[in-house]
Amino acid sequence: MKRYAYYQPQSLDEAFGLTKKYQGRARYVGGGTDAMIRVKQGLWQPEALISLRWIKALRGIGKEDGFLRLGSMTLWREIETNATVLSHAPALADAASMVANPQIRNVATVGGNLCNAAPSADGAPPLMVMGTTLTIAGPEGEREVPISEFFEGPGKHCMKPGEVLTAIVIPEMTENSGMAFLKSGRVTQDIAVANAAVWIQMNDGVCKKCRIAAGAVGPVPLRLHGVEAFVKGREITPELLPEIQDKVAAEVTPITDVRSTESYRRSITGVMVKRAMERALQQLKGPSNGDADVSAPEKFFPREPTVGLYDSPLRKLVRFNLNGQAVETEVMSHKMLSNVLRDTFEFTGTKEGCGQGECGACTVLVDGESVNSCLFPAFEVDGKDVVTIEGLVGEGNRMDPVQEAFVENGGVQCGFCTPGMIMSTKALLKRKPHPTEEDIRKGISGNLCRCTGYVQIVESIKQASEVLAANEVTS
Repeated sequence: MKRYAYYQPQSLDEAFGLTKKYQGRARYVGGGTDAMIRVKQGLWQPEALISLRWIKALRGIGKEDGFLRLGSMTLWREIETNATVLSHAPALADAASMVANPQIRNVATVGGNLCNAAPSADGAPPLMVMGTTLTIAGPEGEREVPISEFFEGPGKHCMKPGEVLTAIVIPEMTENSGMAFLKSGRVTQDIAVANAAVWIQMNDGVCKKCRIAAGAVGPVPLRLHGVEAFVKGREITPELLPEIQDKVAAEVTPITDVRSTESYRRSITGVMVKRAMERALQQLKGPSNGDADVSAPEKFFPREPTVGLYDSPLRKLVRFNLNGQAVETEVMSHKMLSNVLRDTFEFTGTKEGCGQGECGACTVLVDGESVNSCLFPAFEVDGKDVVTIEGLVGEGNRMDPVQEAFVENGGVQCGFCTPGMIMSTKALLKRKPHPTEEDIRKGISGNLCRCTGYVQIVESIKQASEVLAANEVTS
């Protein structure tokens, strides 16, 4: 892999200065879950990466003058769980819960997802039907662009070189309106075969306004204006819904590829729009009034940077807590956290399988949340709290209850996936001490096991949750 400089500016002006310095030979990085893969594979060969994680102006969730404002560096995990988003934009929260896997959602940002400009982006359809405006800043100033004008083709958007997407601004929900999002694909990990979102406003049983969008059925996420015009002014009856379904199938422009055929995409998109409209009608409500939980938790964001003896864009002295101990080490700009854990500290329980954030074997906890260490730049670990599988061992080398449960229930076979699986379990049980089987399967959906059918793993996690709950009662 070609080496590169890695910058961590703390203001937009500083970031703009760096892009000017490199004259098109640098790339911005948000969460990096797509960018780092492209760099690893040689698809991108930048001279420098410019991380946007440290710019406070790009962070957080807030309500301003009747609008919901998401900083572009807001994580999908925050959108999935934030009370204001759940109330104000439930379709977006649903879409967030379907992005990739838990480890990716703990790092990936909404802005990065949009700038990736994939036709299948899960976040695009709900944002489009809500009438979202994007705020874009650059050396020449700031401008606002309707999200429907942002995408220009697969992987292409309207931003100029050096510009940064700074905010996603969503209007307040109107009276008697509802929304819904649906996705066709595997439970987790996979890119959507197709996805769709509907926003509808009713008045005396008649559709006053309607917006419909679909993804993975054209070169960009599409607004289905023809279907919207057909629905507007009509009573949404059971007899009308099949007609809507047929018109959706006629308006989309999908292709056949390795994930699906053109005909199936037409069919399933029509079905999803029909079902999303039914769900949106069931969820009609007025504008939200709650302001609780409008800020994104600070723990997801970098702390104030420390200044090392060797700091430069190519190497840096990072200080962080590793399994309860304060450590420091010099890292190179192109190294990932998994490299540091395995090669520098010799914590080889952290495995590297795919190197692309798909298998989950490299999962560790960073500030209590599961992340794929193979995609987590070593520069970004500065000031963090990191726990690996080795950090779970208690006094007298006693295993953690999760580890014991895996052994007792046959959740360990070849063992390669086990450390990552256990770390994901620890993160799950921290959030949900009494998980259902569905919670468990979602919680480990970013971890692949090729030995089992996951049955023993699920049973292991159930037992671990019961043991931990019993220990909590008796302690």
